[in-house]
Amino acid sequence: MEVMGPIFLSLFAAAIFAGTTSAVLQSPASKQGLNFAVGERGLTSLSFNGQSLLVSPASGELQPEKSVFRAVLDAILPRSVSQVTTPKKKADTVDLTYPWGRVCCAYGKQDDTLTMRIEASNTSSEPLDEFSLRLMELNFPRVPNGGTLEAGMFGFGFKGPEWPLNSWPPSIPSAADPRFVVPIVRADFGAGVLNLCSDDIECSVGIPRTTNPPDGTRYPLVITCAGVKPGVSKTFNVSLRFGPAGARVQDLSGDVLERYARKYPFQVSWKDHRPIGAIFLASSGTNVATNPRRWILNYGEIDITTQQGKSAFREALLKHADKSVKALKEVNAQGMITWDPEGEEFIGACYYGDPLLVPTLAPEMEFKNDGAKSVIDEYFEKFRAAGLKVGVCIRPQQITMVDGKPVHQAAEDEHAVQILRERIAYAKQRWGCTLFYVDSTATAYGALNPDVFKAVADAYPDVLLIPENESMRYFAYSAPLNSYMHHKITSTPAGARLVYPKAFSVLMAPEGDRPEDHDALVTAVRRGDILLFNGWYAGNEADKIKKLYEEAAR
Repeated sequence: MEVMGPIFLSLFAAAIFAGTTSAVLQSPASKQGLNFAVGERGLTSLSFNGQSLLVSPASGELQPEKSVFRAVLDAILPRSVSQVTTPKKKADTVDLTYPWGRVCCAYGKQDDTLTMRIEASNTSSEPLDEFSLRLMELNFPRVPNGGTLEAGMFGFGFKGPEWPLNSWPPSIPSAADPRFVVPIVRADFGAGVLNLCSDDIECSVGIPRTTNPPDGTRYPLVITCAGVKPGVSKTFNVSLRFGPAGARVQDLSGDVLERYARKYPFQVSWKDHRPIGAIFLASSGTNVATNPRRWILNYGEIDITTQQGKSAFREALLKHADKSVKALKEVNAQGMITWDPEGEEFIGACYYGDPLLVPTLAPEMEFKNDGAKSVIDEYFEKFRAAGLKVGVCIRPQQITMVDGKPVHQAAEDEHAVQILRERIAYAKQRWGCTLFYVDSTATAYGALNPDVFKAVADAYPDVLLIPENESMRYFAYSAPLNSYMHHKITSTPAGARLVYPKAFSVLMAPEGDRPEDHDALVTAVRRGDILLFNGWYAGNEADKIKKLYEEAAR
């Protein structure tokens, strides 16, 4: 839904298209390649290699994309009200005037590319916060496959844009917002392929839904543009790039991929791609009265209520560290991430992701046994002394204590940078941490804005950020986590590597590989992906990780 100022909405309500067709200003050439004609309100015909893609001239009209608000207005306002078309200064140009201003679109052709130069002028006194335009509605000969290059927050689209457009996974946005992903949407319709692109990386592009379910062959092509201030004009350059069956995204839109990478350059400088061990010190399955933080040490038989018990806790934790160091070294791991140094007392709030709360939530971690160092400091020092990197889990949510229990507040872009910086600074200074798993990297509306991770990476270029959720642009600043164990993801998303060839992921594989995925994981390791395994014990699972890396090195 477009978001608009209140005055603009009231003005816009009077600007409803009447749906009339217009005169043809350009005649199609031969049937091969791209051919189109332009009328007073948009395209009157469009074909590629003889395949017509418009049901009628009305399908080619340029018009505002309907919001729920506007659909209601259509139902209650007289249908005779319409926008005003103005005489065009040159052929192949549509110029539409509204009470709030005007939209001018100049159509052009470059080989098999249809270009659209769209100028929006706001002559009103109210800002256009955001607005959406339906460029046209295409009618394909079959349900097209395609989509955006976004993998989705959980990496479910990691193989690239190859879903039927009427049934792609809900985790993958149907619009390519350039703040998150390169603005390209692909549609493979059998007789050919098209890429809908924002050539100047200035607007979102999308093929949001089918208008003829269940057939699923008709789709509007929509752009959403950033706001236009009163008295200002902005230009947006969009294209439809056609190619033969089998043409790849990069074949048709290599320049857009390069332009995006220049605007948002890759800046991950992490050179060590050896495996990383995950270490969990507590478990929700532990339920011992004297062990409220649910530590798994000594099978959970821990007493932190007495000085003697705290001394035994210290001894057990340092033995756990020694055992983990041995397991990590056996696999030639680069280091480890400890998920829960705060313990897991309050199950509904795990993982807390705030190392500053260790003294508050797990005071036994500050036990010094008459020494100079707290046991948690001794714990991390064991790994660093062995030449291993160390890390912790952090979160972008702020924690508030309510009735003595930690409650996570909703994450928001505005404060996430400050929260993450503070937690990284603390863990770096106190324990020398450089590996950071960033849990729950989502707001109520979707993934955190990639600018959050850019700001954190700018502040700490010597750490590796591993966000749980992802958007494509996260790969410019981090190595997002994807789960081989849960989702069978075996590589960095294809779309990310189209833009950032050196992009890599951290793949959760605590059980090692399955035979059917062995070759895929070997390839992933060769291409720089990092495997995450259970790093606190030796076993068959760790042996599988070791063998994958050994084979990848051959």
